Amino acid sequence: MTALARSADPWLQTVRSLTATHNRAAEAAPRQRSVHPFLERLTRAWERDHPRVASQTPSPQSSRPFPEAVVRVIERPSSATAIVYWSDAGTCHYGYQGWRVTTATSGGACALTGAPIHRGDSVYRPSQRDPKPQNAAAMILAASMPQDETSDADLQGEHA
Repeated sequence: MTALARSADPWLQTVRSLTATHNRAAEAAPRQRSVHPFLERLTRAWERDHPRVASQTPSPQSSRPFPEAVVRVIERPSSATAIVYWSDAGTCHYGYQGWRVTTATSGGACALTGAPIHRGDSVYRPSQRDPKPQNAAAMILAASMPQDETSDADLQGEHA
């Protein structure tokens, strides 16, 4: 391919233009990570509705084990099981995931309420299977679960 043909090739011109634009934007951009306005709004709403949990930790992100997850209790087939809707754009989506009651082996935070979980607390966790679910580390405090066995509760509520 001749130099004239290379310079007239629309694909190469597009690639050069995109590369130059990207390089200029990278040089001009501040070195800190920008957060999408929608995520900022969600974080503010969560901190407003959970002031006790947010004030216990220095970083607002550290009080929520899965900050982007949408978690809903769909059904309670028995007192020891729950069917949970779990959607986290960053990791996984489970539309109808089985959870079982167990004892917490380590500390953490409730995926529904953000309340602290201590070792030995009664919690619900995703049922273990092969392969291990992406949210296997998640826990929901048993006290946060709805008591009726056929609930369609969204314990996080709708926050606009």
